[in-house]
Amino acid sequence: MKFSLKFALVLCLACLCLSFSGVFAQTSSITSVTSPTTVNLNSVFIVNNITGTNNDLTALNAWAVGDGGVIVWWNGNSWANVNSPTTANLYSVFFTNSSSGWAVGGTSNNGVILNYNGTWNVWNKVSFSGNASGTDKINATLYSVTADSTGMIGWAVGANGTTLGWNGVAWFGVPNSSTTTLRSVGMIHNSTDAWAVGDNGTIIHWNGNAWVSMTSSTNANLYTIQVLNATVAWAGGGSTNNGTLLMFNGLNWDVWNKINFGGPVNSTAGYVTDSINATVNSISVNNASSAWAVGGKGTVLFWTGTEWDGQINVASGVNLRGVSVVHGNFSSSAQAWAVGDSGKIVAWTGASWVPEFPIIAIPVLLSIGLVIAIFGKTRLFKKTIN
Repeated sequence: MKFSLKFALVLCLACLCLSFSGVFAQTSSITSVTSPTTVNLNSVFIVNNITGTNNDLTALNAWAVGDGGVIVWWNGNSWANVNSPTTANLYSVFFTNSSSGWAVGGTSNNGVILNYNGTWNVWNKVSFSGNASGTDKINATLYSVTADSTGMIGWAVGANGTTLGWNGVAWFGVPNSSTTTLRSVGMIHNSTDAWAVGDNGTIIHWNGNAWVSMTSSTNANLYTIQVLNATVAWAGGGSTNNGTLLMFNGLNWDVWNKINFGGPVNSTAGYVTDSINATVNSISVNNASSAWAVGGKGTVLFWTGTEWDGQINVASGVNLRGVSVVHGNFSSSAQAWAVGDSGKIVAWTGASWVPEFPIIAIPVLLSIGLVIAIFGKTRLFKKTIN
């Protein structure tokens, strides 16, 4: 009788824990991630995170690019290497739909643009003279590329203030007011407005007719920008031990200090103002109350709509260089991919980062703990009555 009761209790608790696991696993079935490369990955993009409605990573293709021309692809089940037409470092990847994408990179004196239309190819229809059939050389590394949801308007930026505009047919050199290296470009989808950021806090804005300089509240290098709409945008950057975030309110770019890593409330501000002790390398915005930022030392931050909540050492201290969140999921559980040095790839399942802390670990460990506790107490009870 005692054995039957004990067995029943264990079985019930185990079932409860497995049910608990199942509830959380519904966010995503990904429980581990294997990277097919050991080279630095610099950028990642979920293919239909703009036009798609499915919010499950397993149903969405994703691409990541890195040093030495490495290109890897997530097919819904695993990451795999893909043939690349270049050995130059690739720093940014962007897709408008599953059959149309861009990647950019290069070396100090030789920028490269790749186009995806089923396979990856070097794109050479580039003009700095206004000739639509030109195949001019890009004499600078390109660090970022983006486009609107139609794929007919886009921008690429890079070293020496290089700005290239896409008109649906060719990439054209477009002059701007800065010769500073530009690291990232973002635009409002279904709009011609665009912003680019770069070294020494540089921020420029394309107003539909020209690039104009904007006042910046920092002189730190800026490596990433994401634009949600005309009144909400984020930029990030900094240095090894001093990361920075800027928010655009429609008029000004201001340093954001409402950051919570679990520190005490700032008595003057009335909220937590923790420091980001690492460079912010990449931001991906889902909506006004849901965004991810990643950076050095495995640092990850999540935007709640009121503050950035910080997590430290998510990727075992590895420098994270790129993040892409699934759009269309209007909750804090929006899934995401992040990539970084040494081929690091991690997934946010909606409940936790994998593989650093698989979601199944909690219920399994809880089940083991409960079983041990039950058997332990039973043996102790036997010893007591004996």
